[in-house]
Amino acid sequence: MARPVEYDLNKVLDSAMEIFWQKGYEGVSMAELVSHTGLNRRTMYSLFKDKEGLFKDALENYYSKLSAQKLTILKNNPGKKGIELFFQSFTFKKDFKGCLFSNTMREKDFVSEETYNITKEYFNNVRLGMEENLTQAKEDGDFTGDVKAMALTIETFIHGFHVHGKYNSSKEDSQIIIKNLLSMIR
Repeated sequence: MARPVEYDLNKVLDSAMEIFWQKGYEGVSMAELVSHTGLNRRTMYSLFKDKEGLFKDALENYYSKLSAQKLTILKNNPGKKGIELFFQSFTFKKDFKGCLFSNTMREKDFVSEETYNITKEYFNNVRLGMEENLTQAKEDGDFTGDVKAMALTIETFIHGFHVHGKYNSSKEDSQIIIKNLLSMIR
């Protein structure tokens, strides 16, 4: 009689999320996923169907554990203060991996539209959250610019920041960049 397979789904998804975050979707082989997650190939295919199924679940895991908090910060802290708090954790450091969602945006041609839309939806929600906070900042007298233009600028900035941090590990530089971005909200 075969032994029942034992695994912790949260640990599997965390492990998959980490390797996809480091290497990207296209850069990870099934053999690496099997090795990194500790699952055997049969169990992996049974649970996730294929590599993209695991990737999609890893993206959902990333959203629930890391990205959803960012949106909650914006929602719970109206106006300019929420935007400032949103960027508090944006810090370069050694081995900076950027954002799994930003990294995935570059791999659009390698994943299905459904999987890609997970990242697209997140950034759409960030932009909408920024628009709400900027609108409130405008009502508070903390912002006089164009709400939509600034929200789009911030969304674009987030992608660039995550790419830049992959080759610049200076915490001081990241603080300078964020301070400059926030100074544009006036």
